[in-house]
Amino acid sequence: MNKPKFFINDLMNQSSRTGKYMHDSLSDDILKDICKKITGDDEYDVQYDKKQNVGRVIILKYSNKTAYISLSLTVPRGRDSAVQTVAPAYNIYCQSSEKNKELYYYFLGKGNKFETPYFISAYRQMLTIGFKFLNPENLTTPISSYNSIDDLISSRKINTSKNTGNRASYITKSTSKDIEIYGKTYGANKYAAAMLGYTAACLIRSTDYNLTFYEIIEGDLKHMPKSCKKTLSLLGNITIISTDIEFQKENEQKTDNLRSPLYTVHLLDRIGPKKCALCSCEIQEIIQGAHIWPVSIIKKQALSYDEKFAHAVSGDNGMWLCQNHHKLFDESIIQFSLDGTILYNTTDQKNQRFLYKITDTEKIPSCYLSPKFLSYLELRNNSI
Repeated sequence: MNKPKFFINDLMNQSSRTGKYMHDSLSDDILKDICKKITGDDEYDVQYDKKQNVGRVIILKYSNKTAYISLSLTVPRGRDSAVQTVAPAYNIYCQSSEKNKELYYYFLGKGNKFETPYFISAYRQMLTIGFKFLNPENLTTPISSYNSIDDLISSRKINTSKNTGNRASYITKSTSKDIEIYGKTYGANKYAAAMLGYTAACLIRSTDYNLTFYEIIEGDLKHMPKSCKKTLSLLGNITIISTDIEFQKENEQKTDNLRSPLYTVHLLDRIGPKKCALCSCEIQEIIQGAHIWPVSIIKKQALSYDEKFAHAVSGDNGMWLCQNHHKLFDESIIQFSLDGTILYNTTDQKNQRFLYKITDTEKIPSCYLSPKFLSYLELRNNSI
């Protein structure tokens, strides 16, 4: 029987400048350990090719099987280093035509830097989409896959609240069966966004959920790599929508429409996960972005289209409200003074009692009350 054989593309990014190659990270002991864990045999052959290595992937062929092994860095370089190579590795695996294929991850290091909350979340995503860890003993934290789409959304919400700087991509529900991902695709974020899409797609497989992936592109920011889009399309029921701001403007101008998914993204960026500003409701399916200065009024202003669009998608021109409070706000039954105090526009005592019962606060939370927000509130109050 032939020995298991490794096929390894040896060229790393900037190898010609740095003099560092893939083989520098792969001692005989490491390759023996990988081979033993996968095949049960520690004898192997290896072939290094002078080709670009993508995803820190090495391939092991044995017994008519092909194992794709993604290798960690020896020392993490920044938060997103956990996913910068994993997403490309997953693309290679998914798009491979090999029939008997396997997917693994091997830790080349260990320690606290490998076990930050962000890395733990990334490892959970990896297990969910099908990676098997060859040496989980390198981690002190037990890792489990996500068990449902709600588990993923809840975990992301907790991590976002702990780290306000971690606001690159978001996942939320718009209805009980509609999942939305707002993925920012610049820099390392593109692979974090792709991994979030892969994880959600795997979790809703064989369900009646619909998944929409909004590719958030602003200014000179780039689209998601084609390889990531191809993998998303292979995973199933996913609609990918580009939100290039110039394309959005052009498209919405043709239909005289100022509504855009960018509004939701800007609210998520400014305020964080969906939670009604006036009650304790956090049921994502019934929480909506409520415009302070209404779109219907913005349309009537003597402004350029670009100015109207900027007002309509501004995160300062909105708040999260549950459907109850949103409708009451739209009908001006609930109003706000310019210091954020809630005003009830009804003389019916029964209705007043109901409004007090469903509203948990007397003022809009301070996180909303930016100078721009208050200027939009003044514009609204002057129009009603």
